[in-house]
Amino acid sequence: MRKVALPTGAIALVALSIAVAQTKTVWDGVYSEAQAGRGKKSYITNCASCHNEGLQGGDLAPELKGESFLLRWNDKSMFEFVDRVQKTMPQDAPGSLSAEESGDIVAYILQVNKMAPGSADLSSDAAALKAITITKSK
Repeated sequence: MRKVALPTGAIALVALSIAVAQTKTVWDGVYSEAQAGRGKKSYITNCASCHNEGLQGGDLAPELKGESFLLRWNDKSMFEFVDRVQKTMPQDAPGSLSAEESGDIVAYILQVNKMAPGSADLSSDAAALKAITITKSK
């Protein structure tokens, strides 16, 4: 078996590429405008009765916008947030949302939190979601 030596620069470039791919944040246009529009409709149907239409939260439901929301999810992966929505919401029917509905609702929440949209929908792929970090600021 023949060994091949890779130049140190090539290895560093690969490592840097992997690091850049893993540092995407919610501020990098991770959802589409159309997805947020679908999410708003799903949110009103499935979430607003507890979290209120303006996402300000209620007696038993936390707010989904603003500083306290961002602090609660700061430095967590998008996978954790989407997974929580999909498995535990709505409160009266946990786990009833599809992966697509959960992603759409999260896209709407990102839009309300003034995170700019991109050209593609937020993926429902676990690996893709784990590569996106929720941060309270850019």
